[in-house]
Amino acid sequence: MRRLSFTGILLLLLGSAATAAEIRMRATGAVQHTLIELAEAFEKQTGHKIKAAFGTAGAVSNLLIKGELLDGGPVDLVFSSAGSLKNLDVNAKLVEAAPMVVGRVRIGIGVKTGDKAPDISTPEALKAALLAAPSFAYGDPATGATTGIHFAKLLDTMGIAEAVKSKAVLRRGGLLVMKEVADGRATFGFTQTSEIKAVPGVMIAGYLPDAFQLVTAYSGTIMKDAPQADAARAFLTFVTGPAGQAGFKSHGFEVGP
Repeated sequence: MRRLSFTGILLLLLGSAATAAEIRMRATGAVQHTLIELAEAFEKQTGHKIKAAFGTAGAVSNLLIKGELLDGGPVDLVFSSAGSLKNLDVNAKLVEAAPMVVGRVRIGIGVKTGDKAPDISTPEALKAALLAAPSFAYGDPATGATTGIHFAKLLDTMGIAEAVKSKAVLRRGGLLVMKEVADGRATFGFTQTSEIKAVPGVMIAGYLPDAFQLVTAYSGTIMKDAPQADAARAFLTFVTGPAGQAGFKSHGFEVGP
């Protein structure tokens, strides 16, 4: 018997002659570039189209709880942090089923490509690096940025929040944080490693010390009463399958059990 590849099975299940659907997707910035690439591959294979909008984890959950319409219709599929998706489930009962994990990612330090990285290998070294830096960037906690909320707490823990306030560059999300570094407006920046890898002109120069590290799991789930639930479920199956997991791994995520 002829064996079908994963892609072949997916196409068989969807039916090549099936009417193409437009899947409305909301997702956080940490998974943005990976999902864009995977969506292109999925669209070519299935004929379905994905209409996507991205933001911080906090913004994603808040907009969905408020009943946000995307391009005139309700959202079918959402990818975000575990905390954000739990917020949807507990507070609004908007999630159809248990979220499926697509990958986990750590917080790293990004510097301009070719620049020397500061030593942040220990909590003491990180504190010294922040006090000595002319400027540094991280996500604005007020926007619901996962890394920004965490990093602001670390500054308080180290007792230097006020001392470094004037040189901290806050931006809406990690991609914009890294843009500040790439353009030379911040000496270095902190965000998810997937967002560092996504911005040209910067490189991962290290990770927060283990005592201060935050490993965030990102998952996808179908929204309750999603108009295109079947097509959205097919895309979720694709991104959690071999091709999708390879894509997430190449973008700095840890995948697998």
